[in-house]
Amino acid sequence: MSKYSETKQQFDTVIKYLKHYKKYLIIGSVAVIISNILILYIPYITKLVFDALENNQPISLVLKFVLLAVGLSLVSGVFRFIMRRTIIWMSRHIENDLRDELFNHLLKLNPSFYHQNRTGDLMARLTNDLEAVRQVVGPGLMYISDTIVKLIVSFGFMIYLSPRLTFYAVIPLLIMPFAVNLIGNRLHIRSLKVQEKFAEITANAQENLSGIRVIKAYRQEANEIENFSSLSKVYMKLNMALAKLQGLFIPSMRLISALSYLIVFYFGGLEIINGQLHLGAIVAFFGYLSMILWPMIAIGWVTSLYQRGKASLSRINKILFTVPMVIDNSHPEFNKLMTGKIEFKNLSFGYNGTNILSDINLKFDAGQTIGIVGKTGSGKTTLVSLIARLFPVDRGKLFIDDIDINDWPLCDLRQNIGFATQEPFLFSDTVRENIRFGNNAASNDEIENSSQLAALSKDIETFHNGFETIVGERGITLSGGQKQRTAIARALLSDPVILILDDATSAVDTETEDQINERIKNVLHNRTSIIISHRISAVKDADMIIYLEDGKVAEQGTHNNLLEINGNYAELYRSQLLEIELEQL
Repeated sequence: MSKYSETKQQFDTVIKYLKHYKKYLIIGSVAVIISNILILYIPYITKLVFDALENNQPISLVLKFVLLAVGLSLVSGVFRFIMRRTIIWMSRHIENDLRDELFNHLLKLNPSFYHQNRTGDLMARLTNDLEAVRQVVGPGLMYISDTIVKLIVSFGFMIYLSPRLTFYAVIPLLIMPFAVNLIGNRLHIRSLKVQEKFAEITANAQENLSGIRVIKAYRQEANEIENFSSLSKVYMKLNMALAKLQGLFIPSMRLISALSYLIVFYFGGLEIINGQLHLGAIVAFFGYLSMILWPMIAIGWVTSLYQRGKASLSRINKILFTVPMVIDNSHPEFNKLMTGKIEFKNLSFGYNGTNILSDINLKFDAGQTIGIVGKTGSGKTTLVSLIARLFPVDRGKLFIDDIDINDWPLCDLRQNIGFATQEPFLFSDTVRENIRFGNNAASNDEIENSSQLAALSKDIETFHNGFETIVGERGITLSGGQKQRTAIARALLSDPVILILDDATSAVDTETEDQINERIKNVLHNRTSIIISHRISAVKDADMIIYLEDGKVAEQGTHNNLLEINGNYAELYRSQLLEIELEQL
């Protein structure tokens, strides 16, 4: 692929939005043309004023020219306002649309993507990188179009006034494209390094703030401050290097422009002395030359914006061009109601080159309660994650209600599944809204009922604001057990056909766990329930118990069946009974 094709493909991300807002782009472009034509007519009016004075014309004529210049300036200012109002407005909307697209795409990506990318880095792309792209499609686009129109119109007047002086003025300006290309390429490289380092700083800050308890517990404040300071210094050095290059850019443009000014001053002065050019013409010529100096300098500034925006857009495109591993292959006419029957057929699964599950053959009838136990890393969480299609599943390996899981619409599939995990994620909102998450239509009575089932009601009564208590970021104000019970209440409130409790009571004491198990028995009878736990007490009453070992089904059956087998499950059960007896001594 050629460099041009790569650049075009990269900018297709924003070109589609430029097409969407083409009305404002057209209006802004027209405003650019009209405002420049009007303002660039003023130097020529200056020539007419000097000619009138030189020829002893009436002062009233000079006054008319002055008033005309003032009028043109005012009208040009109006169109210049329209130019900014449309193009900058358009850039803000493109920024908003692109942010929405990026966020929506992030939500489609599977969990393994987030295992490989730091949250702070992703946040930097949603903020700093997006702003850099907006600068390109807003101020960058506006100023480069303004520059092009200004150069075309100015050179037109300059050629009309003196073709020879125009030729002399252009000679130094021919160096400019080479300078722009040389410095511009280096700007791109340094801009990319700056953006990457900013993302690293953001990620570091995010991790430190999220893990503030761990930092304080291990007395690592000084080390983390030093580490952050070190990153900041590197970031500052990269920015200084970029600033030096940018600082070299504009003076280079000014030097080239000044050379052009001096050449015109010399040769234009000779022509006036020799009577080949009138004073009014040279004054107007200098006016046009002055007007193109800023556009020529602006080329450097716009190039800097472009290089930084291009670097940021490449980082954004890395996300947008990441294809979600889980694709919604459903059909609009799909209207199947889920009952909760689950079947695994010779399922094997792995990611990042590691095999997690091997030859899983299981069948759960609708309404059954399934218990899953096994050592850490045996594949329990991965197994239930596949039921919600959080990871891609090969066709013919997993069925729900005898329908391949790949044929279920993702929305319908996940709407019928309630999840409560060992490490629940709570949002920085009230307890009520955290429980309501996933079922926005739930009434307060339903929320309170699910809280009672999760043995959370008594805790909420002790909170100063009850259900309106803010739990803090990630539920930091709640204990581990309270967070888990909030997650259980949230899962129950969604009234799922399939309920998955993934070690959801690991941080809860045994007495409270027994209360939860007793209270939700009636709820479990009406749905397919999968309970993952390290405690046998949580699964012993299940209709079927699965013991996983190294990603394979080592044992399966009821509690009594597995005790009769006298295998791993029975050994685990006896060891836990012994622990209970020792605690009671």
